[in-house]
Amino acid sequence: MGRQIPGASIDVTQERETPEANPAGQKISTSAPDQSQSDVKVEAEADVDPTLTGYFKDSRVTPSAFFKVIRKNQVKRFLSADREEAGELMRRQDRDCERLWALMSQSTPPDAVDDWIWGAAQARVKEHLKDAFDPLDHDAGRIFRSVLATISPSLSSDEKEERKRSETLLRITICWLMEKRSLRTWQVAEQLQPILFSDLKSASKAAKRAVQRGKIGELRLAVAVAGLGEQLVKVAEEDRNRERNIANDLRHRLDSTRDQVERLNAELANAKSTISDHEAEISKLEETLATERQHWGHDLTETKAEQKVLLGERLGPLLEDAIDALEIEPPAPGIALRRVKAALSAIEEAKE
Repeated sequence: MGRQIPGASIDVTQERETPEANPAGQKISTSAPDQSQSDVKVEAEADVDPTLTGYFKDSRVTPSAFFKVIRKNQVKRFLSADREEAGELMRRQDRDCERLWALMSQSTPPDAVDDWIWGAAQARVKEHLKDAFDPLDHDAGRIFRSVLATISPSLSSDEKEERKRSETLLRITICWLMEKRSLRTWQVAEQLQPILFSDLKSASKAAKRAVQRGKIGELRLAVAVAGLGEQLVKVAEEDRNRERNIANDLRHRLDSTRDQVERLNAELANAKSTISDHEAEISKLEETLATERQHWGHDLTETKAEQKVLLGERLGPLLEDAIDALEIEPPAPGIALRRVKAALSAIEEAKE
């Protein structure tokens, strides 16, 4: 009977421990050590704890094995205590954030991991970069520029650990910004180009080497970036043409508006001139009216004086004589008539 290695599903028999011969007559030893390594791997996967603490506590646990056990146990959300303990473990055992980045770099994490990892990444980046990283800012480009200004010296550091930690933080920051603040791929390339390459010539040389002699993955990435760049150039050209058309339309409208303004200014000047003329005429009329009123006042005074003379000195005595002639005994109507006629004659003279 064969013996069973604990935790494995492979039987190793005594016959497998004896060397066998191949058709060519050469002896081939059995691979017992390989089976032992396979057994250890199986045991490790079987012993993976479906918690964040289990992942960060044991560095041998791979993201794929962790995801597999999460899905197998149908974990929907990690407990608060597990999250807090995992945070403490990361600060002590994952200071360079490599284990965290190993989870973030996976394309399809389980829902429980995806729900937790973005907040954890935000907290870790904030711990390392302090005020240089403001998660409350909604401008992805501004956040990215601030982060680059802080860690760019470390990216070219001679100390390997410092450089590696900065690179990992940069990757985590980019991933977080693209997911939570919609940072564009071309924004990343535009900001990183002067940091990763001293000039455009070295960048062009690296791109050419990737296309000409790189691996198929490098070729695909270079083609993808080139396609993205071409697309952005086309969009920029379309935007430029559209802005040119808008500018031309606005220029025509501006010229038309200027002509209209000049015409209105001329009309306004004419209107002001007309108003000035009318104001001068009104002023003259007011002066004339004032003069006429003064004359009318004098004429009225003279008229009143003449009427007073007429009534008091001429008509009064004539009418009194006429009344006396009618009141005497016997009455003298002839005298009264003559006095009335004399009064009428004086009135007619006054009219002239």
